[in-house]
Amino acid sequence: MQPVDKDTFSYWVTRPDDLTLTDYRHLCESVQAYPYCQALHTLAAKGASMHQKSQTIPLVRQAAAHALSRNALRKLIDNEFQWSDNLLSRLNELSLRHVPIPDDYEQESYALFKAKTGVSDGFPRLPLIRVPKPIFADETEPLVPDDTTLTETTLQNELEQQATPTPGDPGSESPADGLASVAELPKPDPERVRQLEIIEMFIRNQPRISPGRTRLTDVPEQEDLTERNKATIDGLTTESLALIMVRQGKVAKAIEIYEKLILKNPAKSAYFADKINELRGDSPTTH
Repeated sequence: MQPVDKDTFSYWVTRPDDLTLTDYRHLCESVQAYPYCQALHTLAAKGASMHQKSQTIPLVRQAAAHALSRNALRKLIDNEFQWSDNLLSRLNELSLRHVPIPDDYEQESYALFKAKTGVSDGFPRLPLIRVPKPIFADETEPLVPDDTTLTETTLQNELEQQATPTPGDPGSESPADGLASVAELPKPDPERVRQLEIIEMFIRNQPRISPGRTRLTDVPEQEDLTERNKATIDGLTTESLALIMVRQGKVAKAIEIYEKLILKNPAKSAYFADKINELRGDSPTTH
């Protein structure tokens, strides 16, 4: 690979829009030789955007990893930079390391500094600082003296006023007033009293109807669940149940079931009697 000379590299940097396909290939080879050069990555991405669209995305990613400003890289790829002749000439001078300093450089810089910072006659024009006026309390407002004795006296007077009964206070009523208020209660309705008496008399004459009012001390009678269980067992007394008892070895229980079946089905009493005799003959003892 032929190394890139200084003039060619300076031309590429100052005029990236003039890159050709040959320049792009040369830049790709230079990137392989100098992988840490930021300018080569940027120029290679620019050349790919112009001549090799399929290679633009990977080269732009590599250039973005090495670029100081990704926004500037985007503007370069999208042709958003406004290149001026003055800027190009300055870039050429910087690339050749010939940067002459003009005679009026210091004067122009100082004038620009004065225009930006507002320097006049050697003193900067600074804005005045407005100090807010302090807010004082109203002098006419009376101050409450910090006197413990005065505070205790005030509390004592308030307690005495609360303890003194007022004419409208319910606690100040006399017993006579209470009796008068009881006497002023409205009398019950005679018709309502008569209806209640009829209901009570009907309840007394009909003992089968329990009174509506029950005592809290009355304990309801509890149902005997064993009787319900016995009734269920009696309802399930069948020959199949007897056979199950025989298989479980409960011969006495099976004989008892057959005896109940004889009472339930007298027509089959002979059959059930034979079953009982078989069970009694098979078992040495009857439980």
